[in-house]
Amino acid sequence: MITKDIRKISESENFAALGFAPASDLAGEPAGHRPEDLLPGARGLVSFAVPVPRSIYRTPVHAEEMVCRTQSLLYRRLDSIAVRIAALLEEQGEQALPVFGCSPMEINRRGDVAGYLNQVRMGAAAGIGVIGRNGLLINSRYGSRLMLGGVVTTALLPALRRRGPKEPGCPSNCRICVDACPVRAIDPEKQEIKVMRCLAHTARTPLMSWPEFVLRRAVRPDSAARLMNHTALDEHALHVCSRCVALCPYGLDD
Repeated sequence: MITKDIRKISESENFAALGFAPASDLAGEPAGHRPEDLLPGARGLVSFAVPVPRSIYRTPVHAEEMVCRTQSLLYRRLDSIAVRIAALLEEQGEQALPVFGCSPMEINRRGDVAGYLNQVRMGAAAGIGVIGRNGLLINSRYGSRLMLGGVVTTALLPALRRRGPKEPGCPSNCRICVDACPVRAIDPEKQEIKVMRCLAHTARTPLMSWPEFVLRRAVRPDSAARLMNHTALDEHALHVCSRCVALCPYGLDD
């Protein structure tokens, strides 16, 4: 019954992808960023996604503003749906927490800006896609353009993974995103983004003083996270680079 109701939400919201996975699939994440750290007794993950229209990245004028506005709208939509699914699960006697896509975030033990749970790894565990060289979730239809939402719950959900051929992942000789990154923030071997290097180049946050943020991060990471969450996320920031997404050739609709 629970999964049926979640599927109904998926259909009504026109999700591009929906998947369930055991919370244990993320047991190897760093301490503090595992499902059971956020929700003791966690047994299930719900991951879902909607795409950003490709033309938004390719428009010859105002692309940065268009991307930021689209992402802001979709983050709110995805977060609202996550709250709705969490409430649905609790009505069935389970516990559930939404996994937000943009805010709030924290400063992790490495000093990087990070979400409470890694939505990219959630999506990979749920079979929505695979992790590409750019550190993002890539999908054979939508490439890197999926935006993710999620829920962690005590419900033990049956596995629901993408049907059809397994995602092949990035071609072995493709380095488009790596070579296009202006600050060399992509580590293709680890399939990770050097987050702070990326943000230092891409994020324009006029309401937040970067020197103040760096000082707080060194002394009180929790204080730095609050400053960032209230002044540098949602519509308070402009991201001036999305090359790793815009230039990614992966996807059947390319």
